[in-house]
Amino acid sequence: MKPVNNNFLVDTQWLSNHLQDGNTVIVDCQKNENAYIKAHIPNAIMRPGHSYLKSEQNGELGKYLPGAEEFSRLMSEMGIDSNTEVICYDEWDNQYATRLWWLLKYYGHKKVRLLNGGWQAWVAAGLPVSCTVTEAKAAGGPYSVHENPSVNITMDELLERYDNRDVQILDVRRKSEYEGTEVGKNRRGGHIPGAIHLEWNRMLSQSKQYEGVNFFQSEEEMRALLDQNGVSRDKTTVVHCQAGVRASFTFFCLKMLGYPDVKLYDGSMGEWANMDHTPLVS
Repeated sequence: MKPVNNNFLVDTQWLSNHLQDGNTVIVDCQKNENAYIKAHIPNAIMRPGHSYLKSEQNGELGKYLPGAEEFSRLMSEMGIDSNTEVICYDEWDNQYATRLWWLLKYYGHKKVRLLNGGWQAWVAAGLPVSCTVTEAKAAGGPYSVHENPSVNITMDELLERYDNRDVQILDVRRKSEYEGTEVGKNRRGGHIPGAIHLEWNRMLSQSKQYEGVNFFQSEEEMRALLDQNGVSRDKTTVVHCQAGVRASFTFFCLKMLGYPDVKLYDGSMGEWANMDHTPLVS
C-alpha cells in the first residue's frame, strides 16, 4: 500500500496506536446500524441517523445537508466538540465516511480524517474488533459552527454558471446514470450539458496485500486519472452524483490532491433531474 496523506488519511497501524486518545472520537459511518452492532473497531461510536446525513423533517429525508442547529445536536450526541479529532470509517469504501467528512468541513471542523481502507482494512490486518456498543462521552465544550458555504453550490447558482468556461461539472455516477439509460426515481434521465463523467470508485484500487480491500490510489495515480479525463486544476470544479454521497467521496479526493476550488452540488440529480427548467442531455 502506498503512503497516505496524513492530513486526510490514517492507516490501521496509526489508528491501532491511538484507540485510547482522550480527545479522539472514532465514528463508524455504517449504512445500517446492524453492521455496527455485529462488530466494529474498539471504542468507535455508531453515527446516529441516516447514512446520507441530510436534513430531516417529520421523519422525511430531505435533499440537502442538515442546518446548523441540527448539525450541532448531532455533534453533541456523538460527544464531538470543536477541538475533537474525528476519525471516520465505514464498510462501503468510505463513501459514507467522506459524507460525514464533507459535512464537518462545511461547518468548519478542523481535525477530521478517514481510515484508509475502512472496516475491511482493519479486519484484514487482524486487529481486534468489539461487539460492545460504545457510549459517546460528553463533549468537552460547545460545538462552534462556522459555516463554509464556498464548498457547496445551490441549484440556482449552478444554473447560472454550469456553462461558464471557468467551471467544470464532474458527474461521478455510474455510466448508465450519466447516459440516461438508468433513471431510477428521477423524472428525467441524462446529465448536465458539458459534464465530465468519472465514476467515483475509480479513485480506489484493490490491495495487493489484502484480498477484497480497496484503498485510495496513490496521489500520482489519482492525478493521472483526472488528467486523462480532462479535469483541470485551474477551473471551479462542481462535483455531483444522485444524492451527494458519492460526490462527497470525490470532493474529498480532489481536496486531498490540492484542487483549489471544489464545490459539492448537494441537491445533485435528486433535485436537478426532477425539475422542468434544468437542462439535461443524454
